[in-house]
Amino acid sequence: MRTIIIGGGPAGYVGAIRASKLGMSVTLVEKGELGGTCLNRGCVPTKALLQAASVYSAVTKEAAEWGIGVEGASVDTAKLYEKKNGIVEQLRKGVKFLMDSNKIEVISGTAKVLPNMQVLIKESGATISADKILVCTGSVAARLPISGIEYALTSDDVLSTPVEAKKLAIIGGGVIGVELALFFAKMGCEVTIYEYLNALVAMMDTDISKQLLMQLKRLGVKVQLQAAVKEIRKVEAGFEVDALIKEKPVTASFDKVIACTGRKPYLGEVFADGVTPNDDIKLAGDAAGGIQLAHYASAEAVNIIEEWAGRKPHYNMSVVPQCIYTAPEAASVGVREQDCKEPVKIGMYRINGNPKALITGENSGFVKTIFSEATGALIGAHIVAPHATDIIGELAVAVANGLTQPQIASVIHPHPTVCESIGESVNW
Repeated sequence: MRTIIIGGGPAGYVGAIRASKLGMSVTLVEKGELGGTCLNRGCVPTKALLQAASVYSAVTKEAAEWGIGVEGASVDTAKLYEKKNGIVEQLRKGVKFLMDSNKIEVISGTAKVLPNMQVLIKESGATISADKILVCTGSVAARLPISGIEYALTSDDVLSTPVEAKKLAIIGGGVIGVELALFFAKMGCEVTIYEYLNALVAMMDTDISKQLLMQLKRLGVKVQLQAAVKEIRKVEAGFEVDALIKEKPVTASFDKVIACTGRKPYLGEVFADGVTPNDDIKLAGDAAGGIQLAHYASAEAVNIIEEWAGRKPHYNMSVVPQCIYTAPEAASVGVREQDCKEPVKIGMYRINGNPKALITGENSGFVKTIFSEATGALIGAHIVAPHATDIIGELAVAVANGLTQPQIASVIHPHPTVCESIGESVNW
Protein backbone atom coordinates (compact mmCIF):
# COMPACT_ATOMS: atom_id res chain seq x y z
CA MET A 1 0.00 0.00 0.00
CA ARG A 2 1.46 3.36 -1.08
CA THR A 3 0.75 6.07 1.48
CA ILE A 4 1.59 9.72 0.96
CA ILE A 5 1.64 12.00 3.99
CA ILE A 6 1.59 15.75 3.46
CA GLY A 7 3.14 17.66 6.34
CA GLY A 8 6.00 16.64 8.63
CA GLY A 9 4.69 17.77 12.02
CA PRO A 10 3.61 15.59 14.98
CA ALA A 11 0.72 14.12 12.99
CA GLY A 12 2.71 13.62 9.80
CA TYR A 13 5.97 12.13 10.98
CA VAL A 14 4.42 9.97 13.72
CA GLY A 15 1.81 8.70 11.25
CA ALA A 16 4.55 8.00 8.74
CA ILE A 17 6.51 5.91 11.24
CA ARG A 18 3.43 3.87 12.13
CA ALA A 19 2.59 3.32 8.47
CA SER A 20 6.11 2.12 7.74
CA LYS A 21 6.06 -0.27 10.70
CA LEU A 22 2.81 -1.72 9.36
CA GLY A 23 4.48 -2.49 6.03
CA MET A 24 3.24 0.45 3.95
CA SER A 25 5.43 2.23 1.42
CA VAL A 26 5.54 5.78 2.76
CA THR A 27 6.40 9.14 1.22
CA LEU A 28 6.30 12.25 3.39
CA VAL A 29 6.14 15.66 1.71
CA GLU A 30 7.13 18.73 3.74
CA LYS A 31 7.57 22.24 2.34
CA GLY A 32 9.42 23.58 5.38
CA GLU A 33 11.27 22.00 8.27
CA LEU A 34 10.47 18.60 9.75
CA GLY A 35 8.77 18.80 13.13
CA GLY A 36 5.94 21.17 12.21
CA THR A 37 4.64 24.01 14.36
CA CYS A 38 5.19 22.20 17.67
CA LEU A 39 8.90 21.67 17.20
CA ASN A 40 9.80 24.76 15.20
CA ARG A 41 7.36 27.51 16.25
CA GLY A 42 5.35 26.20 19.20
CA CYS A 43 5.65 23.75 22.06
CA VAL A 44 9.40 23.17 22.10
CA PRO A 45 10.77 26.71 21.57
CA THR A 46 8.20 28.12 24.00
CA LYS A 47 9.29 25.70 26.71
CA ALA A 48 12.93 26.48 26.00
CA LEU A 49 12.26 30.19 26.54
CA LEU A 50 10.31 29.43 29.72
CA GLN A 51 13.25 27.39 31.02
CA ALA A 52 15.53 30.36 30.40
CA ALA A 53 13.10 32.63 32.26
CA SER A 54 13.01 30.19 35.19
CA VAL A 55 16.82 30.18 35.38
CA TYR A 56 16.95 33.98 35.30
CA SER A 57 14.24 34.28 37.96
CA ALA A 58 16.04 31.74 40.15
CA VAL A 59 19.29 33.69 39.93
CA THR A 60 17.87 37.19 40.37
CA LYS A 61 15.09 36.53 42.89
CA GLU A 62 14.96 33.07 44.43
CA ALA A 63 18.68 32.59 45.10
CA ALA A 64 18.67 35.21 47.86
CA GLU A 65 16.06 33.20 49.80
CA TRP A 66 18.62 30.38 50.05
CA GLY A 67 21.42 32.68 51.14
CA ILE A 68 23.02 32.64 47.71
CA GLY A 69 24.28 36.02 46.58
CA VAL A 70 24.41 36.80 42.87
CA GLU A 71 25.51 40.15 41.48
CA GLY A 72 25.43 41.52 37.97
CA ALA A 73 23.09 38.95 36.45
CA SER A 74 22.14 39.87 32.90
CA VAL A 75 20.44 38.38 29.87
CA ASP A 76 22.18 37.89 26.54
CA THR A 77 19.09 37.53 24.36
CA ALA A 78 21.06 36.46 21.30
CA LYS A 79 22.72 33.67 23.29
CA LEU A 80 19.35 32.67 24.75
CA TYR A 81 17.83 32.26 21.28
CA GLU A 82 20.96 30.48 20.08
CA LYS A 83 20.45 27.90 22.84
CA LYS A 84 16.75 27.58 21.97
CA ASN A 85 17.57 27.15 18.27
CA GLY A 86 20.16 24.50 19.11
CA ILE A 87 17.58 22.43 20.99
CA VAL A 88 15.13 22.73 18.09
CA GLU A 89 17.80 21.75 15.56
CA GLN A 90 18.85 18.72 17.60
CA LEU A 91 15.27 17.48 17.78
CA ARG A 92 14.72 18.21 14.10
CA LYS A 93 17.72 16.02 13.27
CA GLY A 94 16.18 13.36 15.47
CA VAL A 95 13.01 13.40 13.37
CA LYS A 96 15.07 13.09 10.19
CA PHE A 97 16.94 10.13 11.71
CA LEU A 98 13.60 8.45 12.45
CA MET A 99 12.50 8.98 8.85
CA ASP A 100 15.70 7.45 7.52
CA SER A 101 15.75 4.53 9.95
CA ASN A 102 12.15 3.67 9.09
CA LYS A 103 12.88 3.87 5.34
CA ILE A 104 10.46 6.75 4.80
CA GLU A 105 11.04 8.79 1.66
CA VAL A 106 11.05 12.51 2.51
CA ILE A 107 10.42 15.01 -0.28
CA SER A 108 11.05 18.71 0.30
CA GLY A 109 8.33 20.55 -1.55
CA THR A 110 4.74 21.76 -1.73
CA ALA A 111 2.12 19.08 -2.37
CA LYS A 112 -1.24 19.33 -4.08
CA VAL A 113 -3.76 16.48 -4.11
CA LEU A 114 -5.05 15.92 -7.65
CA PRO A 115 -7.97 13.75 -8.81
CA ASN A 116 -7.50 9.99 -9.07
CA MET A 117 -5.23 9.77 -5.99
CA GLN A 118 -2.36 11.68 -7.54
CA VAL A 119 -0.14 14.11 -5.64
CA LEU A 120 1.69 16.89 -7.46
CA ILE A 121 4.99 18.24 -6.12
CA LYS A 122 4.79 21.84 -7.32
CA GLU A 123 8.50 22.65 -7.31
CA SER A 124 9.54 19.69 -9.48
CA GLY A 125 6.29 19.13 -11.37
CA ALA A 126 6.47 15.42 -10.51
CA THR A 127 3.32 13.45 -9.68
CA ILE A 128 3.08 10.48 -7.34
CA SER A 129 0.33 7.88 -7.23
CA ALA A 130 -1.07 6.86 -3.85
CA ASP A 131 -3.46 4.35 -2.36
CA LYS A 132 -3.95 6.51 0.73
CA ILE A 133 -3.26 10.20 1.41
CA LEU A 134 -3.00 11.73 4.86
CA VAL A 135 -3.04 15.54 5.01
CA CYS A 136 -1.29 16.96 8.09
CA THR A 137 -0.63 20.56 7.10
CA GLY A 138 -1.12 22.00 10.60
CA SER A 139 -2.31 25.49 11.49
CA VAL A 140 -1.35 29.15 11.28
CA ALA A 141 -1.73 32.01 13.74
CA ALA A 142 -5.23 33.50 13.58
CA ARG A 143 -5.66 37.28 13.45
CA LEU A 144 -8.83 38.95 14.72
CA PRO A 145 -10.42 41.76 12.65
CA ILE A 146 -8.94 44.51 14.83
CA SER A 147 -7.95 47.83 13.30
CA GLY A 148 -4.15 47.94 13.19
CA ILE A 149 -3.74 44.23 13.93
CA GLU A 150 -0.95 44.21 11.34
CA TYR A 151 1.22 46.01 13.90
CA ALA A 152 0.96 43.11 16.34
CA LEU A 153 3.51 40.33 16.45
CA THR A 154 2.35 36.71 16.44
CA SER A 155 3.72 33.87 18.55
CA ASP A 156 5.59 32.75 15.41
CA ASP A 157 7.37 36.10 15.32
CA VAL A 158 8.23 36.02 19.02
CA LEU A 159 9.67 32.51 18.83
CA SER A 160 11.81 33.25 15.79
CA THR A 161 13.27 36.65 16.70
CA PRO A 162 14.06 38.20 20.12
CA VAL A 163 11.58 40.84 21.26
CA GLU A 164 13.04 43.80 23.13
CA ALA A 165 10.37 45.55 25.21
CA LYS A 166 9.97 47.05 28.64
CA LYS A 167 6.20 47.35 28.37
CA LEU A 168 4.26 44.73 26.45
CA ALA A 169 0.62 44.02 25.55
CA ILE A 170 -0.61 40.50 24.88
CA ILE A 171 -3.99 40.12 23.19
CA GLY A 172 -5.49 36.81 24.25
CA GLY A 173 -5.38 34.97 27.55
CA GLY A 174 -5.34 31.42 26.26
CA VAL A 175 -2.47 28.96 26.67
CA ILE A 176 -0.09 30.77 24.30
CA GLY A 177 -0.85 34.19 25.79
CA VAL A 178 -0.42 33.01 29.37
CA GLU A 179 2.86 31.22 28.68
CA LEU A 180 4.35 34.20 26.85
CA ALA A 181 3.16 36.54 29.60
CA LEU A 182 4.99 34.38 32.13
CA PHE A 183 8.18 34.43 30.06
CA PHE A 184 8.28 38.18 29.58
CA ALA A 185 7.24 38.94 33.18
CA LYS A 186 10.01 36.72 34.58
CA MET A 187 12.48 38.46 32.28
CA GLY A 188 11.56 41.81 33.85
CA CYS A 189 9.04 43.14 31.34
CA GLU A 190 5.82 44.94 32.36
CA VAL A 191 3.04 42.83 30.81
CA THR A 192 -0.68 43.44 30.26
CA ILE A 193 -3.00 40.69 29.02
CA TYR A 194 -6.23 41.63 27.24
CA GLU A 195 -8.68 38.69 27.39
CA TYR A 196 -12.12 38.96 25.79
CA LEU A 197 -13.74 36.37 28.08
CA ASN A 198 -14.19 36.56 31.84
CA ALA A 199 -11.44 34.01 32.57
CA LEU A 200 -7.95 33.10 31.51
CA VAL A 201 -7.52 29.75 29.70
CA ALA A 202 -11.31 29.44 29.66
CA MET A 203 -11.15 25.93 28.19
CA MET A 204 -9.74 24.62 31.47
CA ASP A 205 -11.43 23.87 34.78
CA THR A 206 -12.54 27.04 36.62
CA ASP A 207 -10.17 26.35 39.52
CA ILE A 208 -7.20 26.28 37.14
CA SER A 209 -8.30 29.56 35.54
CA LYS A 210 -8.54 31.24 38.95
CA GLN A 211 -5.20 29.85 40.12
CA LEU A 212 -3.36 31.02 37.01
CA LEU A 213 -4.91 34.47 37.34
CA MET A 214 -3.51 34.75 40.87
CA GLN A 215 -0.18 33.36 39.74
CA LEU A 216 0.26 35.96 37.01
CA LYS A 217 -0.86 38.81 39.24
CA ARG A 218 1.80 37.82 41.79
CA LEU A 219 4.38 38.24 39.02
CA GLY A 220 3.07 41.72 38.34
CA VAL A 221 1.16 40.88 35.17
CA LYS A 222 -1.84 43.13 34.66
CA VAL A 223 -4.78 41.01 33.51
CA GLN A 224 -7.72 42.75 31.84
CA LEU A 225 -10.69 40.38 31.58
CA GLN A 226 -13.81 41.11 29.50
CA ALA A 227 -11.54 43.26 27.38
CA ALA A 228 -12.31 43.82 23.70
CA VAL A 229 -9.38 45.35 21.83
CA LYS A 230 -10.70 47.77 19.22
CA GLU A 231 -7.61 49.35 17.70
CA ILE A 232 -3.81 49.23 17.71
CA ARG A 233 -2.12 52.47 16.64
CA LYS A 234 1.53 53.02 15.82
CA VAL A 235 2.85 56.15 17.52
CA GLU A 236 6.29 57.67 17.88
CA ALA A 237 7.03 55.97 21.21
CA GLY A 238 5.62 52.57 20.22
CA PHE A 239 1.97 51.57 20.08
CA GLU A 240 -1.33 52.56 21.64
CA VAL A 241 -4.06 50.02 22.33
CA ASP A 242 -7.71 51.08 22.53
CA ALA A 243 -9.93 48.58 24.35
CA LEU A 244 -13.35 48.32 25.91
CA ILE A 245 -12.75 46.84 29.36
CA LYS A 246 -16.06 45.78 30.87
CA GLU A 247 -17.56 48.18 28.30
CA LYS A 248 -15.47 51.14 29.46
CA PRO A 249 -13.03 52.65 26.92
CA VAL A 250 -9.38 52.50 28.00
CA THR A 251 -6.22 53.47 26.11
CA ALA A 252 -2.72 52.31 27.08
CA SER A 253 0.76 52.64 25.55
CA PHE A 254 3.23 49.80 24.91
CA ASP A 255 6.57 49.13 23.28
CA LYS A 256 5.26 46.03 21.50
CA VAL A 257 1.95 44.19 21.02
CA ILE A 258 1.64 40.42 20.61
CA ALA A 259 -1.55 38.81 19.25
CA CYS A 260 -2.17 35.41 20.83
CA THR A 261 -5.67 34.91 19.52
CA GLY A 262 -5.47 31.25 18.63
CA ARG A 263 -4.58 29.27 15.53
CA LYS A 264 -6.66 28.10 12.58
CA PRO A 265 -6.33 25.04 10.32
CA TYR A 266 -4.09 25.55 7.32
CA LEU A 267 -4.86 23.82 4.05
CA GLY A 268 -3.64 26.44 1.58
CA GLU A 269 -4.00 24.99 -1.91
CA VAL A 270 -3.53 21.37 -0.86
CA PHE A 271 -6.65 20.19 -2.67
CA ALA A 272 -7.20 20.71 -6.39
CA ASP A 273 -10.71 21.74 -7.46
CA GLY A 274 -13.19 18.97 -6.92
CA VAL A 275 -10.97 16.96 -4.57
CA THR A 276 -12.32 16.54 -1.04
CA PRO A 277 -11.47 14.29 1.92
CA ASN A 278 -12.94 10.78 1.79
CA ASP A 279 -12.17 7.29 3.08
CA ASP A 280 -8.82 7.27 1.26
CA ILE A 281 -7.90 10.95 1.78
CA LYS A 282 -8.05 12.07 5.38
CA LEU A 283 -7.01 15.00 7.55
CA ALA A 284 -5.19 14.69 10.87
CA GLY A 285 -3.89 17.09 13.49
CA ASP A 286 -4.56 20.82 13.46
CA ALA A 287 -5.52 20.67 9.78
CA ALA A 288 -8.52 18.54 10.76
CA GLY A 289 -9.86 21.31 12.98
CA GLY A 290 -9.97 19.29 16.20
CA ILE A 291 -8.05 19.66 19.45
CA GLN A 292 -4.86 21.62 18.76
CA LEU A 293 -2.36 19.58 20.73
CA ALA A 294 0.72 17.81 19.37
CA HIS A 295 0.02 14.56 21.22
CA TYR A 296 -3.59 14.57 20.01
CA ALA A 297 -2.40 15.11 16.44
CA SER A 298 0.02 12.18 16.66
CA ALA A 299 -2.63 9.88 18.11
CA GLU A 300 -5.19 10.90 15.50
CA ALA A 301 -2.77 10.15 12.67
CA VAL A 302 -1.81 6.77 14.14
CA ASN A 303 -5.46 5.76 14.48
CA ILE A 304 -6.13 6.64 10.83
CA ILE A 305 -3.13 4.57 9.72
CA GLU A 306 -4.32 1.67 11.91
CA GLU A 307 -7.76 1.89 10.31
CA TRP A 308 -6.26 1.80 6.82
CA ALA A 309 -4.26 -1.26 7.83
CA GLY A 310 -7.47 -3.01 8.95
CA ARG A 311 -6.64 -2.78 12.65
CA LYS A 312 -8.51 -1.43 15.65
CA PRO A 313 -7.63 2.14 16.68
CA HIS A 314 -4.57 2.23 18.92
CA TYR A 315 -5.48 5.32 20.97
CA ASN A 316 -8.47 6.26 23.12
CA MET A 317 -9.25 9.71 21.69
CA SER A 318 -11.77 10.55 24.42
CA VAL A 319 -9.07 11.00 27.10
CA VAL A 320 -6.68 13.80 26.15
CA PRO A 321 -4.40 15.49 28.72
CA GLN A 322 -3.90 19.24 28.37
CA CYS A 323 -0.87 21.09 29.75
CA ILE A 324 0.14 24.68 30.44
CA TYR A 325 3.77 25.40 31.26
CA THR A 326 3.29 28.08 33.88
CA ALA A 327 5.09 28.22 37.25
CA PRO A 328 3.85 26.03 38.79
CA GLU A 329 2.55 24.11 35.82
CA ALA A 330 -1.11 23.36 35.12
CA ALA A 331 -2.56 20.19 33.63
CA SER A 332 -5.97 18.67 33.09
CA VAL A 333 -7.65 15.50 31.83
CA GLY A 334 -11.28 14.44 31.58
CA VAL A 335 -14.33 16.49 32.51
CA ARG A 336 -14.30 19.92 34.09
CA GLU A 337 -16.30 20.45 37.26
CA GLN A 338 -18.41 23.17 35.61
CA ASP A 339 -19.51 20.68 32.94
CA CYS A 340 -20.67 17.94 35.31
CA LYS A 341 -24.41 17.33 34.95
CA GLU A 342 -24.62 14.18 37.09
CA PRO A 343 -23.75 13.99 40.83
CA VAL A 344 -20.01 13.80 41.48
CA LYS A 345 -17.62 13.53 44.40
CA ILE A 346 -14.65 15.88 44.39
CA GLY A 347 -11.32 15.46 46.14
CA MET A 348 -9.20 18.58 46.59
CA TYR A 349 -5.71 18.78 48.05
CA ARG A 350 -3.93 22.12 48.34
CA ILE A 351 -0.21 21.68 47.74
CA ASN A 352 0.89 24.33 50.24
CA GLY A 353 1.50 21.42 52.63
CA ASN A 354 3.44 19.31 50.14
CA PRO A 355 7.16 19.09 51.14
CA LYS A 356 8.51 18.99 47.58
CA ALA A 357 6.40 21.98 46.55
CA LEU A 358 7.61 23.92 49.59
CA ILE A 359 11.21 23.11 48.71
CA THR A 360 10.82 24.27 45.10
CA GLY A 361 8.98 27.41 46.22
CA GLU A 362 6.02 26.68 43.93
CA ASN A 363 3.56 25.73 46.65
CA SER A 364 0.46 27.59 45.51
CA GLY A 365 -1.80 25.13 43.74
CA PHE A 366 -3.84 21.97 44.08
CA VAL A 367 -4.69 18.49 42.89
CA LYS A 368 -8.41 18.10 42.16
CA THR A 369 -10.04 14.76 41.36
CA ILE A 370 -13.62 14.28 40.15
CA PHE A 371 -15.44 10.95 40.58
CA SER A 372 -18.83 9.88 39.25
CA GLU A 373 -21.21 9.08 42.09
CA ALA A 374 -23.01 6.59 39.85
CA THR A 375 -19.99 4.50 38.83
CA GLY A 376 -17.34 5.55 41.34
CA ALA A 377 -14.89 6.04 38.47
CA LEU A 378 -12.47 8.93 38.11
CA ILE A 379 -13.84 11.11 35.29
CA GLY A 380 -11.68 14.22 35.61
CA ALA A 381 -8.49 15.54 37.19
CA HIS A 382 -7.01 19.02 37.34
CA ILE A 383 -3.63 20.06 38.72
CA VAL A 384 -1.70 23.23 39.38
CA ALA A 385 1.61 22.15 40.89
CA PRO A 386 5.30 21.65 40.11
CA HIS A 387 5.68 18.94 37.44
CA ALA A 388 1.90 18.89 36.85
CA THR A 389 2.48 18.21 33.15
CA ASP A 390 4.36 15.01 34.04
CA ILE A 391 2.02 13.93 36.84
CA ILE A 392 -1.13 14.22 34.72
CA GLY A 393 -0.11 11.09 32.81
CA GLU A 394 -0.87 8.93 35.86
CA LEU A 395 -4.34 10.42 36.17
CA ALA A 396 -4.95 10.07 32.42
CA VAL A 397 -4.36 6.32 32.81
CA ALA A 398 -6.82 6.29 35.73
CA VAL A 399 -9.51 8.16 33.76
CA ALA A 400 -9.05 6.01 30.65
CA ASN A 401 -9.44 2.83 32.69
CA GLY A 402 -12.25 4.01 34.97
CA LEU A 403 -10.29 3.52 38.19
CA THR A 404 -12.22 4.22 41.37
CA GLN A 405 -11.31 6.26 44.46
CA PRO A 406 -10.41 3.16 46.55
CA GLN A 407 -8.24 1.79 43.72
CA ILE A 408 -6.28 5.03 43.34
CA ALA A 409 -6.06 5.55 47.11
CA SER A 410 -4.53 2.06 47.50
CA VAL A 411 -1.44 3.09 45.50
CA ILE A 412 1.67 4.00 47.50
CA HIS A 413 3.20 7.20 46.15
CA PRO A 414 6.87 8.02 46.85
CA HIS A 415 7.79 10.66 49.41
CA PRO A 416 8.77 13.46 49.18
CA THR A 417 7.30 14.06 45.73
CA VAL A 418 4.59 16.23 44.27
CA CYS A 419 2.81 13.15 42.91
CA GLU A 420 1.96 12.00 46.44
CA SER A 421 -0.58 14.86 46.31
CA ILE A 422 -2.64 12.55 44.11
CA GLY A 423 -2.98 10.14 47.02
CA GLU A 424 -3.90 13.02 49.31
CA SER A 425 -6.64 14.21 46.96
CA VAL A 426 -8.37 10.80 47.02
CA ASN A 427 -7.67 9.86 50.64
CA TRP A 428 -11.12 10.72 52.04
